[in-house]
Amino acid sequence: MTSTMARPPRPRAARGLATEHAPPLDLPLRFLLVALGGFAVLGVTAPWHLPLLLGSFYDPHLLTFVHVNTLGIIAATVFGASYQLVPVVLQTALPSARVARLSWWLYLPGVLALLAGLSGGLPALLGLGGSLLAVAILLYAGVLLGAFWRAAERDVIFWHLAVALAGLVLAAGLGTLLAHSKYRGLLGASTLPVLATHAVLMVAGWVTPLITGVAYRLVGMFTLSEDQLRPGWAGAELALTAGGAWLLAASLLGRLGSPANLIGAGALCAGQLLFGLQLLRLYRLRRRRSFDVHIPFALAACTAGLLASGLVVVGLATARPPADPVWMTAGWLAIVGWAETAIQGFLYKIGPFLTWLHRYAPLAGRQPVPRLEDLYGRRTALLGWACWVSGVALGALAALTQVSPLASMAGGLLSVGLAAFLVNAVRTGAHWRPFQPLAGRMSAPPGPAAR
Repeated sequence: MTSTMARPPRPRAARGLATEHAPPLDLPLRFLLVALGGFAVLGVTAPWHLPLLLGSFYDPHLLTFVHVNTLGIIAATVFGASYQLVPVVLQTALPSARVARLSWWLYLPGVLALLAGLSGGLPALLGLGGSLLAVAILLYAGVLLGAFWRAAERDVIFWHLAVALAGLVLAAGLGTLLAHSKYRGLLGASTLPVLATHAVLMVAGWVTPLITGVAYRLVGMFTLSEDQLRPGWAGAELALTAGGAWLLAASLLGRLGSPANLIGAGALCAGQLLFGLQLLRLYRLRRRRSFDVHIPFALAACTAGLLASGLVVVGLATARPPADPVWMTAGWLAIVGWAETAIQGFLYKIGPFLTWLHRYAPLAGRQPVPRLEDLYGRRTALLGWACWVSGVALGALAALTQVSPLASMAGGLLSVGLAAFLVNAVRTGAHWRPFQPLAGRMSAPPGPAAR
């Protein structure tokens, strides 16, 4: 049995992904399983759906494809991960695991109904799905608000989570309105501005501050560099990101003059740049010097987010019309390049840790158990990263140049990348069965160096 080297004391709030405040494991896992199902659907359908990037953004098939990504993957992952991480970050238990489970029972049929309504042009299913999702999100928001209220410490990570939740609530409200208006014409000429505002708040007002806030904590844990985080930088990044998102949203709804949208987009871009610099600092000063598979995913995601926000600045500065390819490209990079790439990287840490906690924690210290990195294939992960990132880059180029063969090639690369990711997910999940010790691949329980 190997041992870990002594390291400097770690901050109290970063003792791992599980403390006495963590919820039952089934709560985050049920949402993460939905996300894995979404990744599987994306992997199977990507080669046939990516050519939709060359068409209208209001095509019902493209809207369905977008919501498979946003609701089936991104939102499901965020719900599950935040149910696990918020109690750990805030050092307080969720007020009600039962209500949190109820949000899943409403969320899953809501997603399925909404996707069926979008793809089949069925107003009843669209309205039902939107309503179920609205209630699920309100329950999720209520559970998190209860945890926020009881939090003893309200540091910069806390404010990232709180600001993200505010963005989600408003974005979800607009999404529900769009779902009911899709085939009833409730919004009329306001449909496009509301749709754009919904997209901005979902990606920039909710997902971005949540991912950046969680990344500060998780990357610090994984690399043993929590004490290298600069709260001032993180606070400035949050102000730029959230301020830019809300300013851009208000401008799109026509509440502010046209210069405001460019200022908002510029602030978003500056926030992404500041986040990238902070991330590079944490990696450069990390105490755990060994290479970790989440690092290339995180750096690629950060690059895609910066490119997406930069394209928004360019599009607004040059007054591009709504149908211009620059908007489709920016959306692609924000959703697939930024959010889903970051999610894959962090799931390579969260998934194995939860699996280890369930299967091997009771055995740790009494017999040899696998290390976290033994639960998946590292080479498979890196192959998946290379194919996924190449697919994201080709997809962006296809959307920008409107070249159809590039879109098909991008879809094929994404499918291979996701196949590798899902193979590792299945390999990790296989460890949930009863443990049989294997010689030569055993280690001590995951101490600080393994996290």
